[in-house]
Amino acid sequence: MNLLTKLVARVCAGRQHRVFRTVIARNATVRMLGVGIMLLAIFSAVGKAQDASTPSPLPSDSQPIEVEENAFRGTGARPQFEAKNQMSKEAELAVGLNRVVSIPTFTSAFTYREKIYSIKIVGGAPQQAETTRIGTQIIPISLVFEGIADREGSPILLDPNGIVSKVRNSPNFRNASYETGPTQFGDAVQRAEFWGSMNQDWHTLLEQPRTLTSVTIDVPKGFASVYHVRSTDTTFAVVDEGFFISQLNTILQFESLDIGALPIALTTNVLLAPNHDLHQCCTLGFHTAYGVGRLGNQQFVQTFAWASWLDTGVFGGTLADITPLSHEISEWMNNPFGTNLVPEWQAPNGGGDCDDVFETGDPMEVFPNSGFPVPIDGFTYHPQTEALLQWFQRKTPSDAVHGAFSFPDTTLLTSPSQPCAAH
Repeated sequence: MNLLTKLVARVCAGRQHRVFRTVIARNATVRMLGVGIMLLAIFSAVGKAQDASTPSPLPSDSQPIEVEENAFRGTGARPQFEAKNQMSKEAELAVGLNRVVSIPTFTSAFTYREKIYSIKIVGGAPQQAETTRIGTQIIPISLVFEGIADREGSPILLDPNGIVSKVRNSPNFRNASYETGPTQFGDAVQRAEFWGSMNQDWHTLLEQPRTLTSVTIDVPKGFASVYHVRSTDTTFAVVDEGFFISQLNTILQFESLDIGALPIALTTNVLLAPNHDLHQCCTLGFHTAYGVGRLGNQQFVQTFAWASWLDTGVFGGTLADITPLSHEISEWMNNPFGTNLVPEWQAPNGGGDCDDVFETGDPMEVFPNSGFPVPIDGFTYHPQTEALLQWFQRKTPSDAVHGAFSFPDTTLLTSPSQPCAAH
């Protein structure tokens, strides 16, 4: 989880700006003002916001690297996701004491080996016949790559604006049919998780996203590798993670984020890796939380997520379209502040990873078929099957829907998590 320990973000609410392109300022240290607090950016290369127009054709000394479908096979690369709270100890304490102004949450608890685990989950208490509705915001972020052009000489632009309508129409925000009833994907997972104790009229739903000002990032030479998949005519990029996050720090200063909503930075076919190294690839999304000030004993906490839409052909298996976004939304629902701990668990199928954080999507990264097909209006989406709370609790039998440990595909995890090998 070292990626998000580098993420420092603060929001200056109420600012507006035109679409702009960010460019790198080499060897610079930037101080960012957020809610009256000065913070030091921790990258030596940090972007500055400038006005921008649509990129025009330019001379290029290279074209995208031609690859076959599933170019990651044999490289050691694998899909990865990140989660980390960026709150101060004071803000973490406020979360535990329910002194937080943020999205609505309830507290659940369970005991394992005489230790009590208390967790905060988005929504209202499952025992209540209530529907909690939470706003969402989308920030479309395009990337253009210096010195790389297509065969016609036009710059390579990875622009998510063309798929925003598909994202809005996806199972994350539209109803579909599940074993737990017709509802949104995230709510379906939550209902599966609390099936044994919930009121049948309990729901946690996301409102249709409001699209904020879109942004274009100029990626200088040496900060990304761009690839073209011949068979599917798909272009994707592996971008240096430090560079991308430093740009995101700047962008968040200018967007008017809603502290009671879930803002989502959306890219398309953008993957992150240290030094844009294909062999260390690839981070596809993350979610986080950070304090943005206080009033009396109340702490204001902003939750936030980034995810990349993936066209077919970038990864193999069923990892495609909204797999990363559904992963982050479900994890945000179950661990919005990054503070929820569970008994240490070993990744299934010999994945090798060991963790103690309640991240419902991470155990599923090892499955090439974790994307679950959900058709809506003629398009088949692939939200990710999630590990349920009962898997982390090691609760046998499971009191989730159908005694499951994963959902919607109940066949991927058929028994509880295992302790880490060293324990």
